[in-house]
Amino acid sequence: MLSIFILGNGRMAKHLASAFQQTDVQIAGVYARDETKGNSFAKQFNVPFYSSITKVPVQCDVYFLALSDQAIVGISEQLKVQGLVVHCSGMLSKFVLQKQKHFGVFWPIQSFSENLNVDFKSVPICIEGNSEENTRILEALADRITNNVQILNENQRQQLHLAAVVVNNFTNHLYVLADSFLKSNQLSFNLLKPLIIETAHKIINLEPHLAQTGPANRNDINTIEMHQKILAHNPELLHVYQILSNSIILHSNKNMEECL
Repeated sequence: MLSIFILGNGRMAKHLASAFQQTDVQIAGVYARDETKGNSFAKQFNVPFYSSITKVPVQCDVYFLALSDQAIVGISEQLKVQGLVVHCSGMLSKFVLQKQKHFGVFWPIQSFSENLNVDFKSVPICIEGNSEENTRILEALADRITNNVQILNENQRQQLHLAAVVVNNFTNHLYVLADSFLKSNQLSFNLLKPLIIETAHKIINLEPHLAQTGPANRNDINTIEMHQKILAHNPELLHVYQILSNSIILHSNKNMEECL
């Protein structure tokens, strides 16, 4: 049986605790600087709460720094333990933890929200240890909650993180812009949700460039110009529209040339 300890009480920490609680992994406790939130977390998952980092038990197998990137180094340097210490960042090097003897990375490729359950079995988890033995420990741990474990080096993980920002954060920001635009025209964003769902489903079975549709993809200049006239009084959305339309046209023409 593996034992873990969680440092942090945010969304990542809660989702990890929820996932591991359904396995044979023992959650030895949680550390948080905010006592109120830390006690609430501990009560939710029925684990001990530690408000002092010097009191954290030293012999757990793995310690999860489920913290913001800005907090990871500082907390790691205060942590005096014997086990494997990992952060959950897509961008930070594992070497930010090098003051520990055993260290690594455990990064689930998923966006976590409050009060929304995630099926970890389908979530890819990227791992990297500072030794082969530590990588194997992380692999055994990840195998308990997912069917998709990826052993990636730092460069690969950072590239994947960038791509994740594009497909997740950028896409959601487009939803924000579209929602604001529709509200200003007394229309509901709910009217777009079936389209959003269908577009997401397409990508499961189609390569992204094969799922691309729309006026820019078919080089429909008339429609593009009409859209731009509609957006004349919305310069922010017009700017985004023009950048993305030009990029789609460029890639559409490139794909056509490759087919000739």
